[in-house]
Amino acid sequence: MKFPTYPARVYVAEYRLVLDSGRAASTRKAADAHRWRVPSLRNLVYTAPYFHNGSVQSLPEAVRVMAGTQLNMSLPESQVADISTFLEALTGKFPVQTMPRLPPTPGNMRE
Repeated sequence: MKFPTYPARVYVAEYRLVLDSGRAASTRKAADAHRWRVPSLRNLVYTAPYFHNGSVQSLPEAVRVMAGTQLNMSLPESQVADISTFLEALTGKFPVQTMPRLPPTPGNMRE
């Protein structure tokens, strides 16, 4: 996803959102400038700080930044609170992750 869509917003300069070129740094394609892989919203409350450069510390501020830079909107605080509450509701149990058992290394056979 391209981020930010509206680079003239004040948040872009405040949080230095365009200093990193995104996917274009790897592909060297101008079309990939400021394109990012969008992570899941599940358990978002545990992933602060937010954005590709870790510049936004709180979820409500991340909601404000996204509204401004992606939708070109300034949300009233009641909507910021409602969206933040919804995002917090996406918190759940972490899936069980079973580590694979690797085969023994040749020459180092231990029981």
